[in-house]
Amino acid sequence: MTPANKRLLAASGILLELTAMPLQKSVIAQELGSHVHGLTELNLVIANQNVQIEFISPAINLLGFERASNSPEENKLFNEVLEDLQAAEWLLSDQLEDCQMSTPVLEAPEFGSHEMSEGHEEHEHEHGEHEHEDHEHVTGDHADFRVQYLFDCRSAPPNNFTVTAFDRFVGIEEISVRWIVGRQQGASNLTPSNATLSFD
Repeated sequence: MTPANKRLLAASGILLELTAMPLQKSVIAQELGSHVHGLTELNLVIANQNVQIEFISPAINLLGFERASNSPEENKLFNEVLEDLQAAEWLLSDQLEDCQMSTPVLEAPEFGSHEMSEGHEEHEHEHGEHEHEDHEHVTGDHADFRVQYLFDCRSAPPNNFTVTAFDRFVGIEEISVRWIVGRQQGASNLTPSNATLSFD
């Protein structure tokens, strides 16, 4: 591991501490079923010439649905979203094109495997309240996309980014951002009409 990557890893630990409470609240909210459609999370760390970005979104923001695909068109859409998430152009366009990028984390919803299970068929035939609650809970556990990008840049990254995710995914209405740049940290909310993230 290079010294730059070690510094970025250390900064990531700070970001995790910074976001621990909000993320815990988010997880609890999702478990209770209060899924916030239209809202996504973006965590960003810049350490010298290295950038780490984590993006978390409910599936409906990117797909338009939160269930197993029902048609070849929906299967195709799901695969297209996965392909887009493997690259970062949908999020930042070409603003970090001079950087070497990797995607160490890409998590997608798994609701498709649950829907085809025997438990789902039993749920269709049983109308007890307890079975319904269990079904809702399991589906909610697999309703998010999460992706992490690492950028190793030749020079210092810019002081601001224009987030282009709104152009690619119209289901995203707001992005809640938490960031660490050097020794500074901050938070902001981005919208389609205010999509520039500045670290000043």
